[in-house]
Amino acid sequence: MSEHQVSSANAKALQEEVESLKLEVTRLKRELKVSKNFLDKVTKTVEAKEAFGRVMSAANAQQRAYTELLLENCPSIILLLDSAGRFVLSTETFLAETSTHNFDFIKNLHYKTVFPRYLDEESMQNFENAIVEVGTTHKPVFLTEWIDFSRSGESRYYSIELSGVDGKKGADAQVTAGVLVVFVDLTDFMREKQRAEAANSAKSDFLAAMSHEIRTPMNAILGMSEMLDRSPLNAEQKKYLSDIRKSSKSLLSIINDILDFSKVEAGHMDLVETNFDLQNLLDGLQSMFLPLFDAKGLAFEYRAEDNVPRAAYGDENRLRQIITNLLSNALKYTREGKVRLYVRLEEDMLLFDVEDTGIGIRPEDQERLFNPFEQLDLRKNRNVVGTGLGLAISNNLCRMMGGRLWVESVYGEGSVFYVEIPYVPADGEALQEAVEDAKEFLAPGAAVLVVDDIEINLAVAEAMLSIFEITPDLALDGPEAIRLSNGKKYDIIFMDHMMPGMDGLETTKIIRDRSKRNRESIIVALTANAIEGMKEMFLANQFDEFLPKPIDFAALNQCLRKCLPAELIQETQ
Repeated sequence: MSEHQVSSANAKALQEEVESLKLEVTRLKRELKVSKNFLDKVTKTVEAKEAFGRVMSAANAQQRAYTELLLENCPSIILLLDSAGRFVLSTETFLAETSTHNFDFIKNLHYKTVFPRYLDEESMQNFENAIVEVGTTHKPVFLTEWIDFSRSGESRYYSIELSGVDGKKGADAQVTAGVLVVFVDLTDFMREKQRAEAANSAKSDFLAAMSHEIRTPMNAILGMSEMLDRSPLNAEQKKYLSDIRKSSKSLLSIINDILDFSKVEAGHMDLVETNFDLQNLLDGLQSMFLPLFDAKGLAFEYRAEDNVPRAAYGDENRLRQIITNLLSNALKYTREGKVRLYVRLEEDMLLFDVEDTGIGIRPEDQERLFNPFEQLDLRKNRNVVGTGLGLAISNNLCRMMGGRLWVESVYGEGSVFYVEIPYVPADGEALQEAVEDAKEFLAPGAAVLVVDDIEINLAVAEAMLSIFEITPDLALDGPEAIRLSNGKKYDIIFMDHMMPGMDGLETTKIIRDRSKRNRESIIVALTANAIEGMKEMFLANQFDEFLPKPIDFAALNQCLRKCLPAELIQETQ
């Protein structure tokens, strides 16, 4: 090979090596760039992690600050107990209430060591039971206790909620499993409740006293009126007697309205549903109101569609009360023209329309019409007597029956009140039995004792029982009733409730406990205290029946038929 050829080969090899080095440099540059990019990412990641750590540290510090703020300012007592029952955490309120200067004084102490200072034995036992129940059921437990955390001698009323806390492990700390206890101070609420209950009790006492004091003379007035009505009287005397009875019943209606509203207000109004003769109810209303409208110079129209059933199932007395109230209002507020009662059955609903040509009601007043104690347009109606409760009571009664009451009115022209209640068919056999029970009868062989400390009430009872040809024995007080009951067996004893010295409850208890002859006799409570709950109270105190004063003849008739032995009852023709 010539020198020239060798030189050319070396140059080519050198050129190839240079190209190879260039490629290597390019590759190294790429790798350096990738490494630099990776290093940049790593650097940014580290910086981001450090920044995140700083943020989290700040957030944790902020969270701790918020937690401390919450513990310091929460108005309720909140405690965290570990699974062994030791104190882990508490709000500042607990420390302040118990005069504990630093939580470290009670930290890790068992609640059984701390709580006996503030909880009585019964409350402590209830708290221990609640702790056990939370651990067993893993569900929140609630209780209420009077606790004296301040040890001042004045306990406060707390609602206490205990709930389980699961242990959790975080990045920086372990959250202890245990029980979270929250005490909410309800003392002010409880005191307000007690004041409201005291006020309600005072109202009930007043209503009971008013009922008793007014019903007692009313019993004599209505009872004697009943007897006079059964005696021969001339036309003028009958008119005087009618006026007495109407005025007495008006007063009694006002008393009943007040008592009924009290029941509605307390949510204690109950319906007494029976099979009743609807046609008889409507005929009775027509007979009662027709002379009243005639006396005022008003026309009274009554119309019942042919599809109105003869009988129904429901509260007859409350239905009568609703329609009576509407007709009474129409009588009061209608000066001229007419009043119309229209009854019909539509799709299993009984509808009663009471239409009048009275003064009407302004549109802006119609919303207030069913509010209690509302008497609208007082200047125009200043001579109208009433409590303003009738419509409020009637509205509530309609709702209780599953129906409704509403009004349409044009001021100066008149009003129409609509009552709509569900129709429930009556049981024919039961209705016939009720009709039979309402029939008058005689029981001349019945042995009856009447006990009352007011002589005129004894006279009324004696006169009303004479209609049944019953001649009762009479006692003016408890000791006399006991003496008589020891010497004679009675079929029924009518016992007055409120008597001086030995009252009806004590007298009845002694008869039940000591009288060999009348231990099992029927004892019927007589009381002018006809407020809610009295009947249940009498039945719980060994009475068999209850009759409110003034004594209604129909109620007395039903009571005697129910309580007397069947062999003593003589049906009249």
